[in-house]
Order: sequence, then C-alpha cells, then structure tokens
Amino acid sequence: MDKLHEARRFCQNLDPSCSRGCNRLIQMLDNRLADVKTKKKVPKSETWEDVNFIRDIKPELVAAQLTHIELDFLNNISCDEMISMLGKDVASDSLCQNVNKYVNWFNHLSHFVASAVLAPELGGARHRTMEYYMDVAVSCFSVGNFNSAMSVLAGLSQSSITRLHKLREKLDKNKADHLSTLEKQMSPSENFKTYRMALKNALQQHTCVIPFFTLLVKDIHTTCEIKKTKVEGTELINFEKCWELAGHLVEFQKYQSGVCDLQSDGNIQEDILPAEILTEDGMMFSSYEIEEPVTVNDKKRYKAFLEKAPTQRMESFY
Repeated sequence: MDKLHEARRFCQNLDPSCSRGCNRLIQMLDNRLADVKTKKKVPKSETWEDVNFIRDIKPELVAAQLTHIELDFLNNISCDEMISMLGKDVASDSLCQNVNKYVNWFNHLSHFVASAVLAPELGGARHRTMEYYMDVAVSCFSVGNFNSAMSVLAGLSQSSITRLHKLREKLDKNKADHLSTLEKQMSPSENFKTYRMALKNALQQHTCVIPFFTLLVKDIHTTCEIKKTKVEGTELINFEKCWELAGHLVEFQKYQSGVCDLQSDGNIQEDILPAEILTEDGMMFSSYEIEEPVTVNDKKRYKAFLEKAPTQRMESFY
C-alpha cells in the first residue's frame, strides 16, 4: 500500500484535479482488502435506508406520487404535438419536445429503480430493495398507472439485474409471484391483449388512468402507416383513416381529463424527479461488483471497466 500511496501523490502533483478520483480508488481498495480478510464478498451496511431515501415510504404512496407526475407530463402534450410527431424523429424535433420529455421520464424512472437496486452501499439489504420496487410496480398497476408500472418493470428487468441469480434466490416467493403475474398482465403477446383488457377495466374503476404511453404512440403510428390518406386509385380522402386517428386523439384527451384523487406529496415528487441515476455502463459495472462475471463477454467488459481511469470509470456513470 505504501507504493500505491506514493503513486497517488505523484499523480496528484501532476494533476491536482484527479485527487478526488485517486482518493476514491484508494478507499475502494481498502474496503475490498478488508472484505477479503473477513471473507465477505459484499459489505453489509446498516445504513442502506439512507441510500434509498424512498424506501421508508409506503409503496402505495409512491405509486400515488408517480401517478401525479405522469398526469402532469401527459397534460403538457397537446393533440397538435401528437399529430406533429407522426413520421418525425421525436428526439430531435422541437415541435415534439413534450413528447420527448415524457419518453425521457419513462427511461429516467426505469434507471432510477435499477440504480436503487444496484446501489453499492446496500449489501445484504439489496433483495429487500428489489422487493420494495416490486411492490411499487404492483401498486401502480392497481391504481391504473400503467406507464409507471411498465417503467418500474423495465427497471427490474435490466440485464444488470436479471443476471444477479443469487439476489433473485433471496426474494420472497409471494412477492415474486405477484411480479410474475404483473409481467403477464403487461405482456406484449397478441399485441398487448391482456394489458388492453386491464386498461378497459381500469377506465371503469378509476377517475384517473395513465396508459402505457409508448403503446399509445405506436397505435397512432400504425394507423398512419397501414391506412393510406387517399382511397386507392382515387383522389378521395380516406375518411376511415381520419376517423380512426380522431378516435386515438379522443382517447388521449380522455386520459388527460382524468382527475387524480390520490394523496399528493410534493416533497416526494421533487425527490424522485431530479434523483441521480446510473447509466447503462454504470449499472453493468455495479452488477459485476455485486456478482462476478461468468461469461466470456461479461469478463471482457468488466476488465475494460477496470482498466479505465477512476474518474472515468466512476464519475462518468452518473
């Protein structure tokens, strides 16, 4: 370790800006050596609740806050914007910025969930954190918030999490069964047949329903692509296509007009929206740290992470 500290001082003299990264690397190595001496592969933390601030809140209340957030995003999108996005690259079109924000929110929530499960400080509490977000996904589905339910499911289905077999073996069987049932409800088989039935039932049971937005957009695109604007062989307008598009927009406005009577807590919403999340690479690196890579490709990828400079390998992941 003396040689290592000497190398650290040498690097800091050359470039003072790398001081933080060097100190972090030394701390990581110290922790790993301590684990090896005590024969612990993963450090156990008694303060894991501090890492997942949201973990102290009931899943039902979190589902309620997610529903309020979803409705706000949904209401910012106009019908004109929904029409403008047809045939365009939404991500690069300024006319579709609210649609783009909503799609980004879906990805943010998905990565937020995965980041929480993969947090390095969790240790032995990791399976409880995963069970917690499984409950959140079920709660979202129960209140008719299908977009958040799908997003949380996507987070729990990240390859960085599904590869953690030891973690999944610790999960409560009843909670795992509930998650399996939810996955079947949101299954894409037969063009999301089961989900569409659940959506129809939810509209009769709840004053506010949040649809799986990506599928709603896909349905509109499908109508535009399959049906021609003009009747084949003529110059007549295809009113069947116009009628079907109008139906989609009326359905969209119905979701926007929903009144969310679930409990609202602005503090929780403000904590979720700007929360730091891991990138795809960051999630995989954390996953390899939790359970060592087994396949050849995973081993190569993990080796590439380790060869990066500390600041690149850690800080660029957030």
